[in-house]
Amino acid sequence: MIMRFAFLSLLSLVCAITPLASQEAALTPEQELPFKKINFRVLDIKTNAPLATGIETIVISSGKITKNTEYFTADKGRSVIQSEFATTDLKNLTINEYKFKNNQTGEQVELSMPVPPLARLKYVAKTNDKSENFDYRWSNQTVVGKTLHHYIVRNWMGLLGGKSPEFELFVPMKRDHFKFRVRRDRDVKLKDQQAHVISLEPANWAIRALVPRMDFFYAVKSGVPVLVRYEGATTVAINGDDQKEVAIEFEYES
Repeated sequence: MIMRFAFLSLLSLVCAITPLASQEAALTPEQELPFKKINFRVLDIKTNAPLATGIETIVISSGKITKNTEYFTADKGRSVIQSEFATTDLKNLTINEYKFKNNQTGEQVELSMPVPPLARLKYVAKTNDKSENFDYRWSNQTVVGKTLHHYIVRNWMGLLGGKSPEFELFVPMKRDHFKFRVRRDRDVKLKDQQAHVISLEPANWAIRALVPRMDFFYAVKSGVPVLVRYEGATTVAINGDDQKEVAIEFEYES
């Protein structure tokens, strides 16, 4: 389950981080994800067969970024498998509200920050289960999955320079936090474009040996690092399998 929970937290930040220094100038928070919609496809990593599709809509307003994400079955019916909703403060990337629901399993999460730095978490494991309630003290090293992209962008030049920043990865579905890091692993050619592979992994080397790879393929477009492909664990239980390794391809609409 480590694999799934780690990625669930991803696609799933509050961090005192170095701002991005791009080739010419630092990006503003509003420029880190300058798109209105992201379409994505979840593929079997071995056969390239379609497993699911998804859409994420993005709204930036009054210093906040809101992301609404839905996963659909790959068939013509396009039934909703899973949904996520997150509202984040763009300046410091504090999560104001996060909701998650898997329609197949009944798993649900509600995360809010009524009185910072106290985060309140409501969790339901599966359909007909009673909810569990937790309080979590946010720190300036806490990272959550829906804002991981911003963390990577703001540390971009450091990553390219060989740094491996560490952070506290809060996983709502696990009701716990873990020490993780991101690092530049390698560069590859991907669909006729240069891509930097950024790996997400446990900071502890012993735990690292037990967790499968989670790789994010970033291409720089118009001075902005953009996620174009992911390889690793899936957030979606596909045919009852929530440990399946997948590839996810992303397309952006301005």
